Amino acid sequence: MIHLKINYEASLAILEREVEGELLSIVAVAAAAAVAAAAVAESVAVAVAVAVAVAVAVAVAVAVAVSVTVSVAVTVAAATAAEAAAAAVSVALSEATAAAAVAAAVAVAVAVAVAVAVAVAVAVAVALSVAAAAAALAAAVAAAVAVAAAAAVAAAVAAAVAVSAAAAAVAVAVAVRVAEAVAVAAFCFFVLEVFVV
Repeated sequence: MIHLKINYEASLAILEREVEGELLSIVAVAAAAAVAAAAVAESVAVAVAVAVAVAVAVAVAVAVAVSVTVSVAVTVAAATAAEAAAAAVSVALSEATAAAAVAAAVAVAVAVAVAVAVAVAVAVAVALSVAAAAAALAAAVAAAVAVAAAAAVAAAVAAAVAVSAAAAAVAVAVAVRVAEAVAVAAFCFFVLEVFVV
């Protein structure tokens, strides 16, 4: 009877150590899951920051390109107008010599005005095309940023689900071990009671 009591107490001590070990393993798994979730969140934040920086850089580059295009168009128009003015002055000076020269000067001035108008129209069309391309590029960058953010969130959710599943599996294993320990303890107690009686 004394031997059975000693075995019963030893079994209880062993079960307690096993339960403590399982609880420690659950705590370690939970800590690892928290660290993994923090790492995933940090990676997502870094990816979003990089995507936003790229979008801002693209927008700045597009704005600079549009500004340069407009400046070039204005410069070309000004140069053409100066040439037209010089031609008009030259023609005006020669108008005093003959009426035919006056008609030719008028024709030249009209041709120069038409050329200036065409140049301005082409410059405006180029600027509008550049602006449309910039808007399309900005929209594509925004869509890429949204897709990257959605993929990062999906990865974080998947990691959290995997960690939860692992923790649930460990908890089930611990519950099974505790149930086995309780059954063994009950059996030992029953045997001890039978022999004591």
